[in-house]
Amino acid sequence: MIVKKIVTPAPREPINQKIDADNTFVVSHNAIYEKLLNEISEDNTYNNAIVTINPYATAPLSLYLGVWASVSEEISIQVIDSEQTVSPVVYQYIVNIGANLIPVSGMISGVSNDIIIRLSSKIIGEYAVMTDALPASDSAEVSLGFPIITANYLAQDISTLADGLYFSTYFDRYNLAFDHQGIVRWYVSQDIPSYNLVRMDNGHFLATSQAKNHCMDMYEFDIMGRIYTVYLLDNQCHHSILPIENNLVVCPSEYSNGRPDGYSTGKDGVSIINLSTGLEVAYYDMLNVMDYSRPPRPSGSAPGQDVTVDDWLHINQSYINETNNLLICSGRHQSAVFGVDVDTNELRFIMATHEDWSEGYNTYLLTPVDESGTPLYDLSSEEGTDAANKNFWTWGQHNIVEIPNSEPGILEFMVFDNGNYRSRDDETSYLPIDNFSRVVQFRIDLNTMTVSRSYEYGKSEVGSRGYSSYVSAKHLLSNGNLVIHFGASTVDEFYHPISGQPGYSDVVDPDEGNQALGILLLKEINKETKETLFEATVTSGYYKNEEANGENYRYDISAFRVYKMPLFE
Repeated sequence: MIVKKIVTPAPREPINQKIDADNTFVVSHNAIYEKLLNEISEDNTYNNAIVTINPYATAPLSLYLGVWASVSEEISIQVIDSEQTVSPVVYQYIVNIGANLIPVSGMISGVSNDIIIRLSSKIIGEYAVMTDALPASDSAEVSLGFPIITANYLAQDISTLADGLYFSTYFDRYNLAFDHQGIVRWYVSQDIPSYNLVRMDNGHFLATSQAKNHCMDMYEFDIMGRIYTVYLLDNQCHHSILPIENNLVVCPSEYSNGRPDGYSTGKDGVSIINLSTGLEVAYYDMLNVMDYSRPPRPSGSAPGQDVTVDDWLHINQSYINETNNLLICSGRHQSAVFGVDVDTNELRFIMATHEDWSEGYNTYLLTPVDESGTPLYDLSSEEGTDAANKNFWTWGQHNIVEIPNSEPGILEFMVFDNGNYRSRDDETSYLPIDNFSRVVQFRIDLNTMTVSRSYEYGKSEVGSRGYSSYVSAKHLLSNGNLVIHFGASTVDEFYHPISGQPGYSDVVDPDEGNQALGILLLKEINKETKETLFEATVTSGYYKNEEANGENYRYDISAFRVYKMPLFE
């Protein structure tokens, strides 16, 4: 039996953690902005603006209009290709008296674009701008190329769609946004981290990626590709940065340079970082909370390896539930969602299959019930356990996002259930070709230690076509629609769904082929009716194999985050 240690979640002593005030990008971008602003004179009216395309060499479909305004006023900006084959991007912008660098984005690559400025519906400025083609996609000569986006199902009535563009980020490739026709309208270069992306309240983005110092350089940047701040971290922010109040962020973390207690573990903690200083203000060490003697499933430590070594928990997203003062975490490699007290780091609940936990953890396990509170499964039986595993619990889950609820003792969230194995026994596990990934909404009652499922999408509606053995995300929109990115749906040369690591993240399918191509499914649906409103696929466009691409060839292309939102907020 593991004895839990209650610890105060104090920050770790900083080593090199700080804001990089001398960062080359930040210094250069600040200088570029000031230079462009200073070049604007009173001659640069709306119809005589200084046009600067891709000012920081990081956002090819964005530009500045340098304009001098005699009054402060709100203008409308429309961006459309000159042939008017796509829908326009339209947004409002408030200019100030004097020099203004008006940000423009939403252009289409490789064509002439019309930028139209209106004031009270009157055109006061118009510009034609030619853009470069998109970067090359994957080939024998190109790796980590630009994703290929195809709209498979166009909205029959665009009024049913939520406003905005589909923003997504592809592992060490590109952050990008495309419209409801599948046309790319924004992206930033690979100078900026592409993987762990989130938008802040000020409209800027935060991002980390493996390509940028193994997730230990965190960038703040905007739609124009201007980098404002680079944070140097002592430990990886490897998954799902989440801004919260008081200029803080919650970030899954670890002891990247080795634990002080001699263990060698990874991805098993949560940092709270103050963006004003760049310093960690609290660290939640889950090695002192969760059951590290429990063998991970999926992935984690290799068979036969000491389970306290390596990636036994793999926290991939966390948030703070203020109503109950809980830090809620998704631990992929335990296929568990769990909550700890924000002040004391004491464990409060575990939502996972009841199998294989040390005795001291049984009291924290939740019972699945229906909406009336009646237990759904007999978890004392093999049949009941297997039924709960296949139909209720999450496996290898990602992207846990709170559904606000102010009732004490109650918390709700939506999560992407990847579905790896759907059993702790290989004999009763699903093959990828028979498996599915889904979006699930849960309601936990801490008063009764029960959990109910109020919504799911993907099992019957998408099936194995969307099976993603890792990553993936969804975004619940203000109009009630749901955007889902099945971010690792991959097939072999026979178009059969496959996993990232057979024998490690899924059971081995003896009938699998020897090649892999990611065909990532993105859907916008009406959450209530489950009607598909829009569908696209995102792919590398190039099959990989072990001989040419190495043992990780199955990790062809993957998407970790998805949002639908306007270009400017």
